[in-house]
Amino acid sequence: MTYEACIEACHQCLLDCERCLDAMTPHASDNDCPRCCRECLAICALCIGAMARNSPFAAAYCRLCAEVCTWCAEQCEQHDHDHCRQCAASCRRCADACRAVAEA
Repeated sequence: MTYEACIEACHQCLLDCERCLDAMTPHASDNDCPRCCRECLAICALCIGAMARNSPFAAAYCRLCAEVCTWCAEQCEQHDHDHCRQCAASCRRCADACRAVAEA
């Protein structure tokens, strides 16, 4: 997996988490959504920056990002909202891309 593909996956995840977080604002949640979306936003932004500057810590950021995105996907998948479903799918794709970079 190239950095460019992973950056794209992280960017899309960041956007979908932002949308999910916004859409969940008026709703009560019985799990860690939308909290997980905030965590995803933060780690995806860190990953994007680290990969863009070819940081020696990019793999470590990506490893953590995969973990956070997997957690967020698990939380959002528990909801029937379209925005949560889209967020969960995006988080899964991002986790896969980040895992591939971390293991390269």
